Amino acid sequence: MMYFGYGSNLDWNDWKGFCERNGRSPDGFTEIEPAWVLGHNLKFHYFSSSRDCGAADVVPLNYYHATPGALFELDSYALKTMDLKEGTKWNCYERKEVLVVRKSGEICTALTYVVCKEKIKPHYTKPNGEYEQLIRQGLLSRSLPDSGLDHSMDGNWERPVIEHLFVYGTLMHGEVRHGEIYPYTESTTEGTANGVLFDFEYYPGMKTGEGLVHGELVKMNDVESCLRDMDSIEGFYGYESENSLYERTIVPIQTNEGMQWAWTYVYSGHVNENLRIKSGRWKQR
Repeated sequence: MMYFGYGSNLDWNDWKGFCERNGRSPDGFTEIEPAWVLGHNLKFHYFSSSRDCGAADVVPLNYYHATPGALFELDSYALKTMDLKEGTKWNCYERKEVLVVRKSGEICTALTYVVCKEKIKPHYTKPNGEYEQLIRQGLLSRSLPDSGLDHSMDGNWERPVIEHLFVYGTLMHGEVRHGEIYPYTESTTEGTANGVLFDFEYYPGMKTGEGLVHGELVKMNDVESCLRDMDSIEGFYGYESENSLYERTIVPIQTNEGMQWAWTYVYSGHVNENLRIKSGRWKQR
């Protein structure tokens, strides 16, 4: 069973400690990689009696948002232990199937836990320092941003965590569609993504995989409006659609200033290897 963790389960010692206190084995809980749950943001509106403080939840917004965490594999025994830890028997948290972006940009489904409606408070419930640090260190140790944690604790939980978009073709400076993204651009820097670039004559398409694709990392000044317009331009009709020309996903981008997670668009169709741009640069095709 694939499981997405975003709170205290980012800390192995917290999981191990729970198992020891409850006479359970911690085995069967295996981390795969850093990941993102689509369409949800972190929020504190549940009081955990066992921790005596506010505890985390991921709340549905729209698919211009995502929350960082980690993807794990749970065997059947570990799943039962996780149910116990999340208090499903007492209607504290319940299982939910969600869309998760893997580190490669591949999108899969996974199980996570969300707070049961009857346990949601109408106000912010503050986590204590120890619990906050479990989450923060869990994120930072995996090179994931902790800005969403800060937003939630500051009362701005609806603010997007990912504020960058990686473009590699006609939206770049000097290209025919740059004017479409320019009004949403706060800043631009050069960057590279792991993948392979293909030439479809009038525009390129990126596939995730081995290799480097060169492009521009755009910091957006209005994330939702920008992505809404770019979805239309790129022919992305939503994660439930099988007819999208491109799929919007999340990938790590390398820049001269370090790594930055960003939205980008990957080509959805089949490709001919003969169309590969070996340089990974659209402008040098």
